Amino acid sequence: MQAMIITAYKDFAALERVVGALSRRALCFVHVDKKSAITEQQVAQLDAMENVHAICRYAVNWGSVYHLHALLDLCRMALEDERVSHLHLISAQDFPVISADEFERFFAGDDRIHMQYLHTADYPELRHRYEHFHFMHWLNYRDMSESAQNWVGRIDRWQDKLHIRRGVKVPGKGLVWLSLPRAAAEHAVNAPENRTLLRRLRYTYIPEEFYFQNAFEGTPFMEKITGNELRFSLWDDPARGLPALLEESDLARVEASGCVFARKIDAETPLYALLERRWLGE
Repeated sequence: MQAMIITAYKDFAALERVVGALSRRALCFVHVDKKSAITEQQVAQLDAMENVHAICRYAVNWGSVYHLHALLDLCRMALEDERVSHLHLISAQDFPVISADEFERFFAGDDRIHMQYLHTADYPELRHRYEHFHFMHWLNYRDMSESAQNWVGRIDRWQDKLHIRRGVKVPGKGLVWLSLPRAAAEHAVNAPENRTLLRRLRYTYIPEEFYFQNAFEGTPFMEKITGNELRFSLWDDPARGLPALLEESDLARVEASGCVFARKIDAETPLYALLERRWLGE
């Protein structure tokens, strides 16, 4: 079976609809941000749905390690079910663009890791993200108050001034939205060296964009990484957000991409309704 690993932080009605549709043909493991307006009762309501396991463990500040902790906890939960063959990490605004039957056929017997992989050596501007100490689990970067923003900037500048550099080696980087087979997920979650990696990434800015790409370093799993995360997103229309909130007029581009997921999609739009019917084979 396919396991959807979903992190959410808002809009219970939309989340309930998306999870309700996905769980008819896949297992869903959901983490709800403790800072969200979604209540414990609503989380329990999700958890009571067939094929759904929902938890609310972490207050997830933007860029902090707690989003990664939430994802890894969900992966561990999914791996406890022996039926699970593949894990798909998605946000609550991602949705498959093919039917559930096609989805099963696509991943049947597939031992590849569908994940973006970039070499950090090619992007020296990213070095501050892992060479500096970042305290996003304490400081909410999305808090636009003068105090919060000043502290984020000061801490970074002070480390530059004092030539503070952490000895963290991360050859790879990429988006955290990915699909991987059970064996790769078990290594990523359970290997002792990856527990060490998790500790070393605690003070990294957006650590989930480094964890999986480096969890396979020096292993045969590296040869399985495709470099393609199979998620369609638009980054060239900032007026609609980054990434853009997709519309029905984007469907032709989505379908031409060869991707199996699209992000981001509002559950109240005609595009979502179309994809939901397609997923369910209606």
